[in-house]
Amino acid sequence: MGVKPLVPLVEVVRGKETNDKTVRRTFDLLKKMKKKPIEVKKEIPGFVANRLQFALFREALFLHQEGVATMEDIDKAVVYSIGRRLCVTGPLVSADMGGLDVFSSISDYLFSDLCNSSESFSLLKEMVRDDKLGSKSGQGFYNWDKSFTEKIHNKRDKELIRLLKLDSEY
Repeated sequence: MGVKPLVPLVEVVRGKETNDKTVRRTFDLLKKMKKKPIEVKKEIPGFVANRLQFALFREALFLHQEGVATMEDIDKAVVYSIGRRLCVTGPLVSADMGGLDVFSSISDYLFSDLCNSSESFSLLKEMVRDDKLGSKSGQGFYNWDKSFTEKIHNKRDKELIRLLKLDSEY
């Protein structure tokens, strides 16, 4: 099973000529399909979800490339910490819950230390050059043999289905 049917988010991108009625009708249709639409008020490369995902990906690659932590530990830090919180609250609700004064203070010293690379890391470029493309080539950061591939896909799909069932309860 592919991940797209299991992820309820649909980004509705408002074009320059898109009227409110069209956006409302699109939202109504998507909600009937049990999707969770958001309005992207202006077109921007990557829209919203991909930009957030790649901001996290960029920092994860930076931490790995700099030898701060292993790839396994970086993944665990997301899966067993922020991933669990963010699937319930999102980053802005999390900031409100933690206190915007605290988040502002941490941002003041941490933002300047975060990765701000404007292109793909050499590590990633080397992996692509060496045909280490992840699950589709059998090797990436991880070794994607049949057993590992089935285990990860089944675990992910099972959790996404569980979350979809929870969504329908609200």
